[in-house]
Amino acid sequence: MGSKNDVELGTAPANQVEFSIPKDGDNAAAKVLESDQLGFTEEESNAVLRKIDLRILPLAAVACGLQYVDKAGLGSAATYGLREDLGLVAQEYSWCVSIFFFGALLGSALVGRVLQYFHVGKVLAVAYFCWGITLLGCIGAKGFATLAAMRFLLGLFESVLVPGLLMITTMWYTHREQPSRLGVWTVLNGALPIPFLMVFYGLGKVESGPLSSWQLIFLLLGLCSCLMGVVLWFFMPDSPEGVKWLNEREKVVAIARIAKDQTGIKNTTFKWPQFREAMLDIRVWLITFSMFFAQAAGSVQTNFLGIIIKGFGYTALKAQLYSAPAYALQVAVVLLVSFPPTYVRQLRNYKQPLTAFATCFAVVGCAILYVTPAEEQYKQRRFAGVTMIAFATANYNVIMSVIGANIGGFTKKAVTTSMTFVAYCVINIVCPQTFLNSESPRFHTGLTFVMSVLSIFICIMGTQWTLMQAENRRRDKKALTDPAYATGDMSEEIVSGLQDQTDKENKRHRYSP
Repeated sequence: MGSKNDVELGTAPANQVEFSIPKDGDNAAAKVLESDQLGFTEEESNAVLRKIDLRILPLAAVACGLQYVDKAGLGSAATYGLREDLGLVAQEYSWCVSIFFFGALLGSALVGRVLQYFHVGKVLAVAYFCWGITLLGCIGAKGFATLAAMRFLLGLFESVLVPGLLMITTMWYTHREQPSRLGVWTVLNGALPIPFLMVFYGLGKVESGPLSSWQLIFLLLGLCSCLMGVVLWFFMPDSPEGVKWLNEREKVVAIARIAKDQTGIKNTTFKWPQFREAMLDIRVWLITFSMFFAQAAGSVQTNFLGIIIKGFGYTALKAQLYSAPAYALQVAVVLLVSFPPTYVRQLRNYKQPLTAFATCFAVVGCAILYVTPAEEQYKQRRFAGVTMIAFATANYNVIMSVIGANIGGFTKKAVTTSMTFVAYCVINIVCPQTFLNSESPRFHTGLTFVMSVLSIFICIMGTQWTLMQAENRRRDKKALTDPAYATGDMSEEIVSGLQDQTDKENKRHRYSP
């Protein structure tokens, strides 16, 4: 035989692969596959994929979408008088927005290790339920201090969701499948707020009772989030080897599909060499900076959209309704950016150029909103400008799919995800502070900041795409003389994909920008 990671290859038809992994395999996949001989066809792989989609996609999509509604709930509450009722003055509302991400920063320091050691689905469920309880606590806020404390806790619990969902996505889907699946569960970031806005509109008409309209918003969101936490506890899986709805044959196919992708599988050992490689990899830093410069638009949409629209001269109720087109546009943009790289072969490596192109329209929208006069006759033009900012809301989804498809090695991927989440938190702390209360609802300083960082994001996307394409060409050239770089041998790709190698260590890996 050979080393403990050697794999016995059997004979199979041309479109199949057979393999077995010895008992002393050192990862979870080896334990599932040990002493098992299996050939699988593309039809079997597709059948397993359909099962995975049925079990995971609805849960991930609703969890992600409801979390986005929860975060946007503060902006809706502010439209209905939260700032006035709690006596928020100067930058106190902006600090209530920012402090959420201080909590998320604290959580990000712990979440990577927690997700590596414990059942991902259960961790997500507990965090989601605690999130719901905290939203219910917001009903009793009496001023800046109590609201800020609740917001800090919300950020702490929210820090689990995105890394957890990304980990689940990369454990179950190939890099070709990830953009569309990430698109599905992030498309509800735009779709789910729309029916909730209709409900919020109805809550805005409540004029009597023990709770005001903004408190009713927190009551509704808190109850929904607690319920979602219970659902996740019972139904959200971890990695393929632990689920009951796949038989042993299907588990092997599920793991082999990901192994062939050359980005590694779940491993509970923290590997310091992979950590050092992440710290020295220019691609990791470009991904991190791209997250920082991408997220200002999302901060505007979740926290200031209703306030800005209300400033055009609309009532609070109409401001809620008129927020819906921005979310509808977000849905369309996410679909247009996420699905073509999955289903159109010519666009498979164009995720980053597509999102950079879409972001250009968001920059134009900011410029329109900035230069258009405040007079009544121009409010439709200003409304179009603020709605166009939603063109940049697909950025988050693309960055997450870039991590999943291009960063190999479980520790390196966890470190990269944590770094990007820190960047996500920092920009969401900084951005609200540029929206000065004294400039409301025009917010010239904030709009200037958003235009600037989105322009930098476009440049980073272009740079990152160019570097990844160049590395692919270099590896393809090396493959002509060095078999270690060669691709196309399915059995060899599965073997290397099971070894928890990084994208640099695994010479068969090709980047998917």
